[in-house]
Amino acid sequence: MHLRIERHHSGSPESRQLRREFVAELASRYPEQDFSADADVAELPDLDAPGAVWFVVYDGEQPLGCGGLCGLDEHTAVIKWVYLREAARGRQVGRSLLTELEDTARQFGYTRLTLSTGNRQPEALGLYASAGYRPVEGGTASVHRLGKDLRPGPDDVRVEFGKYDGSPHWHTTLRRLGDDEHGVWLGGTSHTPWRRHGRPAHFPHAPHVMLVPHEGGWVATFHAPPRRTELYVDVTGRPVWIGTGLVTVVDLDLDVVRRRDTGTVELLDEDEFAAHRATFGYPPELVDTARGTSSWLLAAVTAAREPFGTAHLRWLAHLRRG
Repeated sequence: MHLRIERHHSGSPESRQLRREFVAELASRYPEQDFSADADVAELPDLDAPGAVWFVVYDGEQPLGCGGLCGLDEHTAVIKWVYLREAARGRQVGRSLLTELEDTARQFGYTRLTLSTGNRQPEALGLYASAGYRPVEGGTASVHRLGKDLRPGPDDVRVEFGKYDGSPHWHTTLRRLGDDEHGVWLGGTSHTPWRRHGRPAHFPHAPHVMLVPHEGGWVATFHAPPRRTELYVDVTGRPVWIGTGLVTVVDLDLDVVRRRDTGTVELLDEDEFAAHRATFGYPPELVDTARGTSSWLLAAVTAAREPFGTAHLRWLAHLRRG
């Protein structure tokens, strides 16, 4: 799937067609209700206004779904008209769209989101519950009103990977689990969005814990089954903490991985390292340090020396306990 999420005017042809399909589906699920007034609304001015947004989701050139948000007040926005075609359901498309809406809401300065969905839309209810939306006042037995606080929690840590030239690479927000002699341990679930700059969110399909070491130029991520890659170590500059809620890392391309099924340990992306060495102008001492770190990691991961042996297991267990 070649997923992309584009901002649209709510009156675009794709938008109108998707809303017609959504209304038809609602009519089939709630036959006792009259949706005729919504059947062919040309546009939704409140979703084209300042502080609002309307998105269409595509797989290549094929529209898959839509959704938008608009402000209720200075701090709160409401999500509306979230719809996915049948072919997009169960493929993390809805989760990617929801992440796009949430990130856009934060950019607009909103700190809370609300939405409504019906009791005969279990797919939507499951998506919103797994993304942290909880019941708020005003709901009924047939209409669920949900809300989510967008502000960082006390244990939230934003992790930002950038390149040597200062360009953004990956970012995510993980939960601080604790620390030990190896470093600070952060955790995420299969529903935790990871975002590469300019692309829809990616989801890792399994719980995972990240070790930010006290010393050294690397960051390690340990994945629970069924991920084929058990361990992924990025060779980096030394991680930099800004307070307790943000850690920034300069990614230096080289990666050491360990495969779950075979135990094979590999060094990846040497070609990318060589290319960026020229493009970004890595200084000789940085090149030597990165190569030395990758050699040390290869040996330590192959031998399963801690923290690359079993140290992560207690933190995965802690993550699962919530």
